[in-house]
Amino acid sequence: MIIGTRGSKLAILQTEKVCERLKELGYEPTIKTVRSLGDVRTDRGLYEMPEKGVFVKKLDMLLLEGKIDLAVHSMKDIPLERDERLETSAVLPRDSPYDALVSQYRLDDMPDGAIIGTSSVRRKFQILNYTAEKGVKVRIKDIRGNVDTRIKKFRRGEYDGIILAEAGLERLGLDIEYERLDCDPFVPSPNQGIIAVVTRKGSDESEILNAIDDPDTRIEAEVENEVLEVIGGGCALPVGVHAKVSEDKIVLAVYVGISREKHVLENALLSKDKRLEEAREFASALSIEKTLG
Repeated sequence: MIIGTRGSKLAILQTEKVCERLKELGYEPTIKTVRSLGDVRTDRGLYEMPEKGVFVKKLDMLLLEGKIDLAVHSMKDIPLERDERLETSAVLPRDSPYDALVSQYRLDDMPDGAIIGTSSVRRKFQILNYTAEKGVKVRIKDIRGNVDTRIKKFRRGEYDGIILAEAGLERLGLDIEYERLDCDPFVPSPNQGIIAVVTRKGSDESEILNAIDDPDTRIEAEVENEVLEVIGGGCALPVGVHAKVSEDKIVLAVYVGISREKHVLENALLSKDKRLEEAREFASALSIEKTLG
């Protein structure tokens, strides 16, 4: 069983988590690393890329060619539009979905002119929305590269702060201080904190992976993708969606950035049995509000 992954330290750690689960089932997988377009083109922001899914397409191709049997991804990198021959066969229990601010300043003490590093349009809008409400004008500067590279750039003084996914910091076990950004108002990216395993549809590996699929995480991902599909989104549109299973309900938060001064942030409580229908209705109302904004 050959598992494909990007070659960053974080991507390999995520893949090793999947390997551990498969070894518990009696399998002996091997890891094959590749470089994606997103890894190669670090000279531009993700929103400037000519296509979506820049971190997953190379692995998709290898799957379809039969050169690997599984592919492990950060699920937030997987675009909604996929080749019909592929499926996400398993998601592991979700790690932290939140963003983290690595900075010499606390968020509420950020001075005028502070330079914040992020290549995410959503994070850019959220930090601009928040600091503008505090009467502070910060500057946003693109930053690319893996987590270690970004932290080195911060420590060299190129940025006063950088925004990263807390899950990545935790998985890497980095000894660095950071401030977690609360879901209100920093609603994270859909599927952030989720490790996903993709296979060819109907393959033997797809059946095997059912045993390691986490039901609650699967529900949260389905709801978040449903909202994203209705609103529209991707690297170029600032959208945050977070769903949390809570007993028989789903707690949902959605952020849509309109400008530096204006955004939409709404919450909903969905029933578990009608979650997708209710998520669609909720997102449709938000989409109308965004358009009128």
